[in-house]
Parts: sequence; C-alpha cells; structure tokens
Amino acid sequence: METPIGNFTTEEINLKECAFDKDADAVIISHEAVSNFNEEYNLVTDHKIKLKILKEKGIEKANIKIRYYSDKDFEFISNLKAVILSYNDDHEIVKSNLNNKNIYNKKIHKLFSEISFTMPNVKVGSIIEYTYTSIMKHYGGLDSWYFQNELPVMLSSYRLYILPGAEFAYTVYRTSDFPIEIKPHSQTGSIYYSMKNIPGLRDEVYMGAARDYLQRVNFQLSNYDNNGIKTKYVNTWKQLAEELMMEKLFGTQLNKTLPNVAKTSWETASSPDEKMKLVYNYVRSNMVWDNIYSKYSSSIKDAWEKKKGNGGDINLILINLLNEAGLDVSPMLVSERDNGKVDTTYPYLDQFNKVVAYVTINGQSYILDATDKQTPLHLIPFSLLNTKGFIVDKKNSRFVTISNSKTRNLNVVSIRASLDKAGKMRGVSTVSNYDYSKIQKKEDYVSSKTKYQEDFSKPYSALLIDSFKVDGLDSDTLPLKHDFNMSYELTKSGDYYLLTYNFFTGLTKNPFISNNRFSTIDFGTQYTCIANENFALPDNLQLETLPKNIKLVTPDNSMVAYREITKEENTLRINLKIEINKSEYSANEYAMVKDFYNKVFDTLNEPILLKDKL
Repeated sequence: METPIGNFTTEEINLKECAFDKDADAVIISHEAVSNFNEEYNLVTDHKIKLKILKEKGIEKANIKIRYYSDKDFEFISNLKAVILSYNDDHEIVKSNLNNKNIYNKKIHKLFSEISFTMPNVKVGSIIEYTYTSIMKHYGGLDSWYFQNELPVMLSSYRLYILPGAEFAYTVYRTSDFPIEIKPHSQTGSIYYSMKNIPGLRDEVYMGAARDYLQRVNFQLSNYDNNGIKTKYVNTWKQLAEELMMEKLFGTQLNKTLPNVAKTSWETASSPDEKMKLVYNYVRSNMVWDNIYSKYSSSIKDAWEKKKGNGGDINLILINLLNEAGLDVSPMLVSERDNGKVDTTYPYLDQFNKVVAYVTINGQSYILDATDKQTPLHLIPFSLLNTKGFIVDKKNSRFVTISNSKTRNLNVVSIRASLDKAGKMRGVSTVSNYDYSKIQKKEDYVSSKTKYQEDFSKPYSALLIDSFKVDGLDSDTLPLKHDFNMSYELTKSGDYYLLTYNFFTGLTKNPFISNNRFSTIDFGTQYTCIANENFALPDNLQLETLPKNIKLVTPDNSMVAYREITKEENTLRINLKIEINKSEYSANEYAMVKDFYNKVFDTLNEPILLKDKL
C-alpha cells in the first residue's frame, strides 16, 4: 500500500522554532517506520520522514543521505519519493516533487552505499517529506532504532512485526527525562515503540561516540523455529565465545599455518617480552591495512600472501603468530570510543568493530593492534582507552576494563630567552611530548614535516621559529623532542610592554564554553603540562608588580593548576603545572570542569606588564 506524502498541517506550516530545543536550525517533525516481512522472509522497512528548516544554517539539512549495506546485495533501497513545501517570491506556498534525475546512488565503502538527493527551492520555513523502503535479505539485518538525532525530534515511532517462530530480545536506552511508549500487539505479532519531543544531541568536545547518549532500542534475535527446526541463537557471553572459536572466519583461522614466516627472529629471543615485540613489529611491518574494520578473516593465508587485509585479517594473523611463538594470547573483541560503549547485559556481537590481541606475560597484560603503526607496546591504543573488551576464550571468556593509569598525555615546555631594550624577545625552546602526547604528533610529523612545523607555530601569530629539530622518532620510550630558536616582538601599549608566556602548552582555546553538557567528558587519558620559562630583562624594562602565585584545585582534587612567578635580579622565572588526574568526567561534573578551565585560561592569558623606564 502506497504511503501518501505532502499533506502538511497548519500547525506545521506556522512552526517557527522548536519549543524544546530553541537553538535548533531544523527540526524532524516525525520519523515513522514499520518493519515487516514478505513471502521470502526478507526484512522490509518502510520509512516516512518529515523535517522543517527553521534557520539559514538549517538549509544544508535538505541534503538528504540514506546509507545502506550494499555488500553482496544484502540491502537495497526502493520507492524513494519526496515532496517539499516552500515559498515563491510572493511568499505563496509552492509544492514540488523530487525529480528522479536528482537522485544519486554511489558506493562509499566496500560494505556500504549511499543514496542522496537535494530538494529544490529550499528556504527557511520549507518542509520536506520523503519516504523510502529498505529491503534486507533476512532479519539478521535488524538494527537498533534511534529515537534521537542531532536534530530535535517531535515524534519518532517504530513498529516491528516479529518473524513467525522467532523470538527477539530488546533493550531500551533512554534517560528518565524522556518517556517511551511500548505497545506489544499479540494479534498482529508486532511491537510498537514511540518517543516524543527529544532535543537534538549535537557534537560536544571530548564526547566519544554520540550513539552512547542517543535514546534508542537495541534488538537481538534469540530463537527461531522454522517448521519445527529450531535454531537457538546465543544468549550468553560464554556461548558467544564458544561459537566464535569454532567459527571458520574467526577461531579456526588461529590454527592455520602461515607460509613463508621468518620465525628465526623471535625463536631465539631472550625473553617473552622481546619475543612479543618482535612478532608484533614483524606483522606491522609486513601487513598493510586496507582501512576496513572487521572482526573476521575469510583467509589469513590469502591476506598474508597479499600482504594486505582488513582489520580482522591482520590482527588474527598477529594472534596466530603470537600463539605459535608460545605466548599466552587470546583474541579480544573491542569497540573503539568513537564506535560506542559496549553493553554487557546481552551478547550483541555487532556492537564490536574490531578484534585485537590480548597478551599476558608474568601477570602483565598487553593489548596489541597491528593495524596501528604508531602505538608502542607499553601503551594501550588511545582509541580503546576507557572502554570494555571481551576476551574470547572457550574456558575463560570475560570482560576487562581497558584503562591506563600509569602513563598519560604529558607535555613539558622549556624556554630560555632574553628581551632587548626595544621589547623583542629571542631565545631557545625545548618542547617534549611523552607517551600519548607523542603518538599523534609523531604520526603528523612523519606525514608532512613542512606542514607539521607550520602547524606548530600557527597558534602564535607574532612568533617566529627557526632551526627546528625533532628527535625521538625511532624510540618507543624517549619523548618526541623539539628544539628550536624563537623570537617575537612584545605588544606595546603606551609605556608598557605585554609579556605573554602561554607558549606550546597546547592550551590556546578553551574547549568548555557551552552552558550545558549532555555527554560524558572523555579525555582518554590523564594529562599533565609543565612549563619552565626564564626571561632575562634589559635595564630599561621594569616589572612594576609581581603577579601573584596561583593554585587552582577542583573540589574533588582531581584537577590542579599552579602558576609561580619569581624575579631574581634581572631574570623573570615562570613555572606552570596543570594536572588532570581523571580521564573521564560525568555530565553532572561539567560545571566543575568548566569553572576550572575558565580559571586556567584566565591565568594563562594574563600578561605580565613591563614598564619602559627610558
């Protein structure tokens, strides 16, 4: 039955702003969907979406994109129709239908394709309504239903017709502020979900995955009876681990013998740690990642021969060789922070986006990802910090919390400079980045040395640097060390020169300026910045007032900042230290974090006044 579109109410036409999200540039008036099955037991989902443009910035929301899983023709999109209500030059209402010539379909990934279209005559006040049908090969494609969006949603509803003989488990994720309506209907074998008036969830700094905070319902197929042939799907984590270890695309790959492997380099290693390092670097140096995330491998032998593969190929090869080298290693399923947190209440396999190696040596655990070319052995990949991993083992499957309290994002700045009588500063500086601070910077430097140096000084417009030298690239334990000469002319106002001292700390822009926060603040790791700066002053420049020493501490003592300024004869010494000793803060702690950052930036941006006596 064809769904009519283009009927807009007077209330929708007159809508000027979203009452429950007044800053919104556009609003989804409704997103309604129904999932059912056809004679071939395909999963057929009909979508109907209506959205309105409220502000100029919202006009870009008229660029509609529908992503679908096209690999092996698993899913395709049909019956796409759209209509727009807009206005002509005389402010009269005009309706236009989508022209099929303006519909584009393209492959965006090995696994996914995208249909896109843009409606004509989009203006503030326009309403767009479109419908389409998604057809998947089977109910295995049943995905979570998201009630929330980056745009506010006035109504989101979903009706799921259960496949005959099938049993589904579902889990609802929502905050108490937003009620949900759930209506099972035994006669039709369906269940209906609905939520109303949900504010948009827009990107927030240090947010992690947005989907962790979206109101949603997850589904999992647990049982299926097809004419008396019963299939029981896994409903415990132990069962999932057992099945995965017998899966030909997963566990059986760990028993394959890889050809042409140069084992001699680690067979004579002096310790298990050295053996692990040699195997890890051997795989990283021999395999090229194709940038496709996967937990599986169709054949690690084929990938090894090609020296290229997806994430599953490469890390299952790594686990295979670590195991053959006699090390205690297991595959571990993980979900990177930007992929979303793992729900441990039910064995949803699809929530993991990667498999890595979990190695234990003398009670010390290591998490290795051979697709990551930069992270050294002693550090956990940054993308996995503050997540949970599931160790796949027939006898001892379990979850582990992935965190690292021993190492942090550590930056140390040293400046030795002097000022001349005209207020020009010249000196030398050393900036050292340790551990997690080093990883991304090293990758950027290797990618483009010229751009790296340009970006290094870009935040300081009046600053000139030369003789730029970088060391520590080839060492896992030494910092990434930058040595260079620096110079700049102090800003002058009347008889005063303004000496700034916030150089190379990375703290140039306060990230916490929003009034509210909805998501957890996830720094990934703990943080320390230390700066020691000495400035030799000429005879004509006099420090009128010595700035006060400052100590900032949050109520929970997890954030601390110091500033100490002293003067000995003609030398001005500035010592700074900023520490964040927790890697995560809840949304309820946002006010505390914001207040601390505001005070830190006020401190860092407070100039020192030097008066010219001549």
